[in-house]
Amino acid sequence: MAHRTLLTAGLLLGGLGLAPAALAGSTTYQSAISEVDACNQAQYLMPTKATVQGFVLKTRTDSKGATRFSCRVNWTDKANAQPTDRPILFPSKVPQPVFAGGWL
Repeated sequence: MAHRTLLTAGLLLGGLGLAPAALAGSTTYQSAISEVDACNQAQYLMPTKATVQGFVLKTRTDSKGATRFSCRVNWTDKANAQPTDRPILFPSKVPQPVFAGGWL
């Protein structure tokens, strides 16, 4: 009887050790197209069942005038994670293209 109890306890503890733990992390993507493209691509790089927890968007302009957008998406794959309901806020420093003619 004692051996059966020890065997059962060992199997339970061993099974708990093999169970996958919840992960949290972030994915980052840089785009020369737009901030929306950067954040969409960063979300595509997340694990399948991950839930978005927040965004960090950075805009850089190099010496030649080319703008690069970098978006980091923070995520978790906890089963009970609540998604952030905050919209992605774009900085006002993103230059409007000249050819847009004010319609953006």
